[in-house]
Amino acid sequence: MKGPPKTETSSAAALGTRSVERTLTLLRQLSQRGEFGWRLFDLAEEVGLDRGTCHRMLSCLVREGFAQRHPNDVRYYAGPMMFEIGLALPQYQLLRECVEPQLERLCKELDCIASFSLRSRHELVCAFQKRGPSELPGMLIRVGTRRPLIAAVGGLAILQRLRPVEAALILEDNLQTEITRRGTRRLPDLARMRQRSQRAGYGYTRGDLAPGIWAMAEAVLDESGHPFAALTVAGHESGLAESEAGPIHEELVLAVRDITARAAHALRRPGADEGTVRSA
Repeated sequence: MKGPPKTETSSAAALGTRSVERTLTLLRQLSQRGEFGWRLFDLAEEVGLDRGTCHRMLSCLVREGFAQRHPNDVRYYAGPMMFEIGLALPQYQLLRECVEPQLERLCKELDCIASFSLRSRHELVCAFQKRGPSELPGMLIRVGTRRPLIAAVGGLAILQRLRPVEAALILEDNLQTEITRRGTRRLPDLARMRQRSQRAGYGYTRGDLAPGIWAMAEAVLDESGHPFAALTVAGHESGLAESEAGPIHEELVLAVRDITARAAHALRRPGADEGTVRSA
């Protein structure tokens, strides 16, 4: 049986929804390359828009402060309005106060880069990070960087804590995204990192995607036991013998326990247990 005919109102609503979706896709892509920006051609290709449409949408976002361009620079970057809107979520400042002491400790004790990343649907976005004196040229993840869950040890740690059916659906989606964006070149490396992590029981890599870098991660659970974030440490592969992975992982687990205990209240809905939040 055929459904009711489409009305002019419903068609306009669908068009409006599509415009919103395209705008949100642009904003997500801008946020993925906060430091490096996007050339118009590359961004249009990434989001599946023709250059004219993409340029008009970006011009609007620039006027409203959601995107920006710098003099003598052809690239587009995330704009200050992105940060300003984030200020409406004070619970994330509370979360930062719970996380950063552990990032500092791990960074100093292990001479590593310590990162705290949040799950964003099928992706992982780096929220907070501390870097030690030793630079890692191949470590391209900075605050604001997004990666598919399967392309980061923090994402793999989260996948290990999800229900198998949900994890399998995300894996399938991430692999399709990888093939669409990059082809099949990295698939063996991604599979090797997943297998290494499965054997370890946590997110773990030794040069699988970034030669010369080791990294390990543990998922951080919310009050209901669902993984919403991951804590990751990374360093030079030459500075970590296989026999040292266990003790370092133990330090990571202790840090996750501390963060979980301190941050339980931070992501509660606004107004819930207000006295506890204010006194924290």
